[in-house]
This record gives sequence, structure tokens and C-alpha cells, in this order.
Amino acid sequence: MKIDIQREIESAPAEHRPALEAELAAYRRIHETTKAVLAEVGIETANRAVIELLEGTGLAGYDPSQGRIYVLPELVDQSIDSAAKTYPGDEGLNTLGIGGIPPFLYREDDPFPLPATYEELEHLIGVIGDNLDVVRFLSQPVKVHKGDPLRCNQIMDRLDDCIKVTCSAYMDDETAVKWFSGRDDWHDSICGVKSPLSCMDDMMDALMRTARAGNHLRLTTMPLAGRTAPQTPEGCILITHAEVLFMLAVAQTIRPGMLCMFGGMPCTTAPDGDLMYSHDAMNLLNVAVARLNLWVTGLPTVQSGGSTQHKKVDETALADGIRGRRILCEYGVHNARHCFGVLDNLNFFSEMAFIADCAAQRDYLHERKARGGEHPLLPLHLPEDPQAFDVISRVASGDYHVDYHTTANLAAFDEWAETARRENPGV
Repeated sequence: MKIDIQREIESAPAEHRPALEAELAAYRRIHETTKAVLAEVGIETANRAVIELLEGTGLAGYDPSQGRIYVLPELVDQSIDSAAKTYPGDEGLNTLGIGGIPPFLYREDDPFPLPATYEELEHLIGVIGDNLDVVRFLSQPVKVHKGDPLRCNQIMDRLDDCIKVTCSAYMDDETAVKWFSGRDDWHDSICGVKSPLSCMDDMMDALMRTARAGNHLRLTTMPLAGRTAPQTPEGCILITHAEVLFMLAVAQTIRPGMLCMFGGMPCTTAPDGDLMYSHDAMNLLNVAVARLNLWVTGLPTVQSGGSTQHKKVDETALADGIRGRRILCEYGVHNARHCFGVLDNLNFFSEMAFIADCAAQRDYLHERKARGGEHPLLPLHLPEDPQAFDVISRVASGDYHVDYHTTANLAAFDEWAETARRENPGV
């Protein structure tokens, strides 16, 4: 989708306009800094096909002594310009779905959740089909034990009137990769870069293969604040932006004009490394990444949030989902995954949680309609981190938790979430 952000800001309440202008300036600054990261810090890789592809543009260079490839801003700009900005089935802001592929199926009486069977997947697809009024796209909701990806896709394909998402990186058969080629209702989700700034060379092979097959792409990466990304909102967003834009450059060099949805999902983490998926700043981070792209690059986005880190279906888990989806939808997030039925840092999918989440989202939509539907753009007040580029340059592809500036804690995110609550108390 395309947004005329200047018109949106001009239409916002007068008291919000200065903050919105400052927020837009922050995203523009982050975008320019990201291009400097790609040009000066680079991406770690040993994938000869990626190296030769990008060097063939004349706008990238590989340094074998560092094992890194450096991408000039001109190639980033060229890739953004050529990428599709719209796509069939795009329903605009606040389109929610089931993201990822949780490895285990939560069963209330099972103390040790296991992957699903084909029969259980078929049942879940039927339940999802009954809730397509709120669930508008889905990845395979849970892994099937020793399951064939193509057979799982064929089960999902029984659902009409929604977008289905797969991952061809797990498909060995070329026929399976090409099975959904040219299908507007199927997207391929590929994570080709491991945070921080390091190619997973086999996944990059999968990315290039699916681009050549003509599939729609969702480019994903998952920086963890304080572990594989700086422990500040701006630093975490920078790493996210750089990694996805690198994958974008590869895909657009292969097939200019193809759909490459921006799917980076930065996450807050606790000192022990666990995802803090229930933290409000988890949702704010992903709203900010969506805004960075919708306001500056024009790329369609699929972000993460609206879920919980709790392990059981209880009032706390349900409240986390309600609060998280409200944050996403009140600020406006475009597509948002992991919104329904996902527990425990994305490890479990629960049918009970899914049904409860869908019911809660309907309640929210009724409430929003009673308030008049759409509302003016709200400022997010993104905090600045003037050290972010220096930290990324120093740590590069290392572990950020060993750096004094990035020791895992939630202080910066606690403050950001508190500011958001104070400035926009209705969210």
C-alpha cells in the first residue's frame, strides 16, 4: 500500500503535527544511517553466488580478508525503486494473521507439547477457515511431525479469500518450490540473514531460487535487542532495516519489480536472552519498522506482535494479546503476524488461544467502529540513540550483550513504552 505521509500529517490534529514531523525525520535519518551500515560495515557472507550477483551490478564489493560484502547506497536506492509497492490482496493497514510456524501444538492435557499430525493440521485449517473475518493471512500454524511442506501447503490451500504463507527454504523438491509460482494468494517467507549482519548462506540460496521461480517474497529477519542487536529501539531498528534491505538488493537484482514485503521482526529480550514478547515495546518496535517503510521506502510490510510470552492459555496470555493488538492497530501497522493463538515466545500454537484471540479482536473492531472507525495518525515519539552506528560498527557480527552500551536490559524500552502510554493514553 502507498501512504502520502505529508498529507496524513497535515490532516492530523494540530497538537500532533510537530511530533509526527519529528518522527518522520527520525525514520529518514535511520534510513540514511542504514545505507551507511551496508556500505561501511557490510554483511558477512561466504556465498559465492551472492557475491558474484551483487558485484556484477558494479555497486557492491567483497573483501575476502574481512569476509564481508559492502553494498553502495545507489544499489539500495535502485532496489527500493524497482520493488513492487502494492500487491494483489493487500487489504491495507491493520491486516492481521498467523505468522511463523510454531514448532509445537499446545494441548491442554499434554505437559510436553509435540508437533502436529496431518489430521490435526487439517482440523486447525478448518477452525481458521471459520475465523477469516479477522484472520486475513496465515503461515502453517504449527509444524507437522516429519511433514512434507508441499502436502502441508496443499492442506492450507483449501482456504480461499486469504493469503497463505509458506517457506520454500525447507523444500528440497524444485517442483514444490514452483508449485505456488504465479499464485497471488501465496507468499514465500525467507530469512536469509542471521542477526547481526551475517548471511545464512543456505538460506540465501533458497532466496535466490524462489526469486527465480517467480514467487512473491516476504523477507524476514529477527534481531534480538541486547543479544544480536543494540539494546535501544533505534539500534534494533537499524539492524533490522539493514538486513532486510540487503536481501531486497539480492532479490531485486535477480528479478526487478518482484514483491518483497519487508518482514523484519525486531524483538525485545530479557537479560537471560528470552524474548519479551509480552512487553509493550515489542509491539512499538514493529509499528516503528512498519512506519519507517510505509513513510520512507514505500515498501509493504509484515511485522510481528499482538501475542504473548506466556506458556498457558490464561487471562494473562489473553490480556497480552488484546493489549498488543490494540497497540498495533491504534498506531497502524499494515500487516501483523503472530496475532492469534501463539504462546511462549512463538513456540506453541493453541486452538483455545486462537479462538479467544479472534473473539477479542472482534470486540475491539466493534469498539473501534463505535468510536467512528479510523482515527487521526498518532505520534510514536521514537527515542534517538546517537551511538547506534558506532556500536554497530564496533560489534558488527558479534554478540551485542558483551558491549557496555548494549548489555541486555529493558530500560530503554520501558521508558519508550511509558512515554507512549503517557502521550497516547487511549492506546
